[in-house]
Amino acid sequence: MKYLVELNYEILLVKYYSSAALLGLFIWCITYSIPGHAEFLEGSAALTSSTLHIPEPMLFDLVRPLGAKKGELEVNTLAQKPLKGGAVEWAPEIEYAFADNYAIELELPFDNLNLTNYKVALQGTLSNPLIVDMIHGWQVIGNKNRSTGKYSADALYINGYRLSKAWSTLNMFGIRRTVLGGDGKTIALMNNNLFYDYSQNITCGIEINNEINTVGQWSYSFTPQIHLDLNHNVTLQAGLGFSRLNENRSAEKLFATRLSVAF
Repeated sequence: MKYLVELNYEILLVKYYSSAALLGLFIWCITYSIPGHAEFLEGSAALTSSTLHIPEPMLFDLVRPLGAKKGELEVNTLAQKPLKGGAVEWAPEIEYAFADNYAIELELPFDNLNLTNYKVALQGTLSNPLIVDMIHGWQVIGNKNRSTGKYSADALYINGYRLSKAWSTLNMFGIRRTVLGGDGKTIALMNNNLFYDYSQNITCGIEINNEINTVGQWSYSFTPQIHLDLNHNVTLQAGLGFSRLNENRSAEKLFATRLSVAF
């Protein structure tokens, strides 16, 4: 009994100090990022478009900004965790623009320390001669599940629009085939975002992800988030959200964060 009491006490201490450290990190980030401290141009690590300065979604990110120039390189890592139980899902990525307007990405998703998938994405930018404040493109994603050996694929259309100096939106529409060449399902995908640029290096946003299968079953996530440009090449994104995108479509609250570094 004494051992259990001591163990519970130690667990509470770990949770307390972890929460305090996380809170301290974000207070420091916000303090560092207020306009008076900004002595650099707007960050380029988490953008949908460098030309229109449209931010990039945190959960369903792009392969470098649309309109990327040859030679651009980015590394980033997304991590998300249910507030009650569950594994830490995290995924390091490397993104490279191999030609003007075209980029490729390699992503390695993990559950805790278990590598679950291999993912490769290819993205291109479409011409847009008529609408000045809009940019659009496409993205295809290939995924291999390590445990089953099966492949899946996504295909998406991307559209970003600068609504005003402060407001912008990014939307993606597409389909997913859960198993290629087998008994897989086809799922409609939608990613919708609204962003507000509070300052040169602080952006607030709302990201909504939707998945609808052929029998009308609907899963979704809703994630308010903040983006902090720590300097021109480093962006930290974080948010607390609500999700039903798991296999059971059960409601869960999630914390997510992504750190991106551009070169």
